[in-house]
Amino acid sequence: MNTTGGLAPARAARRGPQVSISRRPGVVLLALPLLAWATAQAGTQSPEAIRETAESFLRAELAGEYDEIQVEARGVDGRLNLRACDGELEGFIPRGRSPQQASTVGVRCAGEAPWTVYVRMETTLKTEMVVAARSLRRGQRISATDLRTATRDARRVRGEFYRDPEGVIGQEVRRGLREGAAVTGNHVQPPLLVERNDRVTIIAGNGDAIQISSRGRALEHGEEGERIRGENLDSGREIQARVIDEGQVRVGE
Repeated sequence: MNTTGGLAPARAARRGPQVSISRRPGVVLLALPLLAWATAQAGTQSPEAIRETAESFLRAELAGEYDEIQVEARGVDGRLNLRACDGELEGFIPRGRSPQQASTVGVRCAGEAPWTVYVRMETTLKTEMVVAARSLRRGQRISATDLRTATRDARRVRGEFYRDPEGVIGQEVRRGLREGAAVTGNHVQPPLLVERNDRVTIIAGNGDAIQISSRGRALEHGEEGERIRGENLDSGREIQARVIDEGQVRVGE
């Protein structure tokens, strides 16, 4: 009895691990998928690396153009199961869009097992630009007092904006602007110095010699520097002339 009792614990100790595994198969079945998952994760691409590549690339593309740049990658799925890239990750702008208007950035691996993903980006590009100092109506000729500069998010401005008021002064409002709105090329246009059927002064000569003027009538609208058709009222002949000022055209150039 004593011998048996003394040997029993030893046999139990030797069989302990075998009994534990055979009596608790659920633990083994659970551990195997976890082991496989851990092994797979060791060879997969980090979503954080993809995110950092997209942000660094777009930030570098926009550097120097704006006063304040905020770039955040928002479209990286943490469940991505891509093979870890054995080369460098490269960022690019898809579909030939400009960096300023890009809503996504591509990230690709050019290694032995290449892949490409597209990352949704949220971008803020703040810079100083020309805005309306007061509400401006259509057809109004813009003066210096109609403008000021303010910081705006360029991503929210449609069209080419102006950084210098000098490029806007003297232009004509094509589309009405509310106070504080950014002035873009969609809102302004060169003013019409001559309108169809306007009486104009026709000047002959280039300014270095004697100039001759005559009465005329514009047959077309014209901006500064534009060539239009007109009529010489003294001779009754149709002419081609260049608009040089309000109500004035020049021939012989």
